[in-house]
Amino acid sequence: MRKQTLFMLAFLAACGPRADSDCDGMCQPAGPNYPGVGECKEGVCTPTYADCSEKGDIATCAEACEAQGSSCVANGCGGYTYQIYTVFEWCEDPDLIGPEIERECDEPIDWQVNEAVKCCCEQE
Repeated sequence: MRKQTLFMLAFLAACGPRADSDCDGMCQPAGPNYPGVGECKEGVCTPTYADCSEKGDIATCAEACEAQGSSCVANGCGGYTYQIYTVFEWCEDPDLIGPEIERECDEPIDWQVNEAVKCCCEQE
C-alpha cells in the first residue's frame, strides 16, 4: 500500500505542474522577446498583445480589445499597453517588434504616422 501511495503522489506531482504551467494549452504567449506576456501564471493566462487593429477602426486600446472580445490591460504586457507600427503588414509579422507605449486603456492611441497597433488584452 505504501508503494502505491508514493507512486500516486509522484505521478500527481509530475503531472500537476506540467498541466498548470501551460493552462492546458489555452494561453497565447507573445513570444521569446516578451517573457511573462501571455504565459500561464498560477493557473491563469496573463495578458498578451492581441491581433493588429487599424487606425481607422479604433481610437483607444479599450476599443481594440473590446472589438476582439476582450478587455484592455493598462501597462499589462511587460509594462506596456500597446505596440505601434507604421505599416499594417509589419504589425502582422511576428518577427517585427513595434515601439512599446505606456498608456491608460481609454487614452487615445498616439498614432502620429502609424497605421496599426497591437493592444495588451486579457486572455478570455
